[in-house]
Amino acid sequence: MDTSKLPPAARSAAMRGGTEGWGSVGDSSAHVRYTVPVDPKSRRRCGCGCKRRATHMGMANGVGLVTACELAARRWVKTGETKAAQRGEGE
Repeated sequence: MDTSKLPPAARSAAMRGGTEGWGSVGDSSAHVRYTVPVDPKSRRRCGCGCKRRATHMGMANGVGLVTACELAARRWVKTGETKAAQRGEGE
């Protein structure tokens, strides 16, 4: 696998998490999560509740796992969840 041909976010994830099974096996809890922009022609609706277009794809180990708006995708990278926690749950 030539990591120099990967997009910057994918290259960073490959360097941090390794390239074992890259592009065929992805697990959001076991691999490094990252986001990449989605092609504008293939955008779906975001599932976080904002009712906007999904602009980013959440990926792990080169496999697309989630499509969401930018905010939800960044939240997924940090926490593994696209929806915000309800008040009172995190206390």
